[in-house]
This record gives sequence, C-alpha cells and structure tokens, in this order.
Amino acid sequence: MSWLTTVPTYPLILIAVMIVSRLIPLPDAYHPLTFFRFFAQQLAKKVNPDLQRSKQQQLLSGSLAIAVALLPCIILFYALYQFSELPLILDALLLYCSLDWHAQSKVAVDTSLLLQKKQLSLARQQAAKILLRDTDKVNVMGLSKAIIESVLLQSSKLFIATLGYFLLGGGLAALSYRLLQELQRQWNPKLKQFHFFGRPASLLANLLAFPALLLSSIIIAIQYGIVSCFKSCQQKPVFFNKGSFYLLSCSSIALKRDLGGPAFYSQKKILRQRFNTKDAPSAADIIIALRMVNFLHLYLLLLVIAANLLIYLR
Repeated sequence: MSWLTTVPTYPLILIAVMIVSRLIPLPDAYHPLTFFRFFAQQLAKKVNPDLQRSKQQQLLSGSLAIAVALLPCIILFYALYQFSELPLILDALLLYCSLDWHAQSKVAVDTSLLLQKKQLSLARQQAAKILLRDTDKVNVMGLSKAIIESVLLQSSKLFIATLGYFLLGGGLAALSYRLLQELQRQWNPKLKQFHFFGRPASLLANLLAFPALLLSSIIIAIQYGIVSCFKSCQQKPVFFNKGSFYLLSCSSIALKRDLGGPAFYSQKKILRQRFNTKDAPSAADIIIALRMVNFLHLYLLLLVIAANLLIYLR
C-alpha cells in the first residue's frame, strides 16, 4: 500500500467533500455561514453607525472591520491546526463549512418553479433570499434575469473559487476566502448604507474571485463559441467589474438571452451593462443556466482529476 503515500491528498478530499455537501447539505438554519452573516450585520451596525461621517472615515472603518471579522477566525483555526493530530480531517470540515452552493441553487430552482406556476409574489419572496437588488416591483422577465445572473456569478465566486483556494492553501485558505465573500455580500457598496464602508471588502473579494470568473468565462467561450464571446467582451464594461463582465458576456452568448441592464438597489436605479441577444430570459432559462453551471463544475472537476493523475503517473 506504499502507493497511497504518492496519491495527491487535497484533490481526493475536495472530491469527497463535494460529494458529501451535495448529498448531505447543511440546512441554512444550522450552517456556520448563517451565523457569520448575522455577526457581520451586527458588526456593521457597531462600527458604521453614522452615514454622515466622511468618506475617509467610512473607508477606514470598513478596512478595520475586515480585520475584526476575519482575524479571530483565522487565528482560532490556525491554532487548531497546530494541535490537531488529524489536520486533513480539519481541512475537510472547513471546506464543508465553506460550501453552501446547494442552498443557492435550490432557491433558484424554487423561484423558477413558482414563476412557471404564475406565482410572482411568492417567487419574489423566494428570490430575495439570494438577491441584493429590490424585488418587490420586478416583473417575471426581470426576476428571471436577476436569478440567472446570480446563479452564474455566485457559482464562480462561492463554489469554484472556494475549491480553487482549497487546492492552493487547504481548508483555512478556503474558509478565509469564503468569509471574505460573505462580508462583501453583507456590506455590499451597491446598498446605500455601505456605499463607502463596504468598498474595501468588495475590492478585495472581487480581486480574489477574478481568476475563477475568468476561468469560467474561458470554458464557456470554448464550449459555445470563442469568436462570438471574444467580440462580446470587446465592449467597455459599465458598472460590472472585469471578471463579472466577462462571465456575463460569455454566458449571454451561451444562453442566447439578454442579461444585464438597469437594476434597483435600495430604491435607486443603477445603470448597468446590457448584454443583448434579442431574446429576453424566462423562468425556464433559470433551469438551463443551472444545467450549464453544473456542467461547468463537472468539467473543472474532471480537469482536477486529470491533472492529478498526470502528476501521480509521472
């Protein structure tokens, strides 16, 4: 059994945790990320109570709040690693706690089913669980588009990138990245109260998510048409960061549906990039987008397996 010592460990753990998280997902009510969201919300109330403060003060508060939220978790788990006799088990647990894609995709599926049953009000309530934008007045097309964009972006940011950082730095790296993404969501600068306070977390989170967004864009472009996707990506980004712009641009070509366009955040209309294909999205397109995302996950998983087989056989 000496061959076992030469088998790459992290990819095996990654595959095992992916399977477990899909078969036995943690309920939202008991998920550690749910408690961290509550902590982030309460922390923001404490350190960002006055929106009348200067821009510099809010930016400084936002930067310090990142350290206050993340450093205790990082130090605690780093200390556990030092005393743990089974660090790989701890790696697996941290990765498991960092994944909540099943909950996100379930909300998307439920919203699609409600829209197809013409239950728009219930669909708006369901979609609000994963959307930051205002949903109380959005129509079927707008809600379908919002869910599709969320599925595409969150798949890369919260799932693919988390797995990538696990392969690079283990469970602690994956958890640290995932918590930072949660801070970016809870303190999103699109919302009025976090316009300046949330910028440091948003900047750092977008920077770290860029490789996963770019990789997803490239794979979609290869599958659905490199030339068309390349031409679409030649537009000048409006509102979206580079990674999100590339992914939505390629996904619009792949799905053959319009994405982007204006959206309301905190009752304020925000102008965003339009990705036009002449066909508006519908509720059924949410399921199609999820299928495309699931294929993307499978494709990347096969790439990881193939790469590690090559390393093992060398």
